Amino acid sequence: MSAPADLTREQFARWWRETGERELRQVLLWRWDPIGVSDSFPNAADEYDGYGPGVVALLRAGASEDDVADHLAFVERETMGLPADDPAQLARVAQLLMGWFANSVESWQHGASD
Repeated sequence: MSAPADLTREQFARWWRETGERELRQVLLWRWDPIGVSDSFPNAADEYDGYGPGVVALLRAGASEDDVADHLAFVERETMGLPADDPAQLARVAQLLMGWFANSVESWQHGASD
């Protein structure tokens, strides 16, 4: 099994289209949710869609957990105007995102090879 970062450009695009984008939307809404909109589901289901490509690019590039947490903190602070004052929560979400990415790609690769 290849590492997620080893997907070809075409494989990555297919995974993102078929699986990744939809799954990441759920992770960002239900586990990150810095502005607290998950209670407004399904109306707010797309609230964090604009941040997904930046997150997944970091994951694909092999960013560390700290790098992912720092990115989320930057988004909260600079884009959303929030204090980003819970580094433990950001670390948990970063760890979750890293595990999700590896598991999602691996599951997709098993299904794509059928």
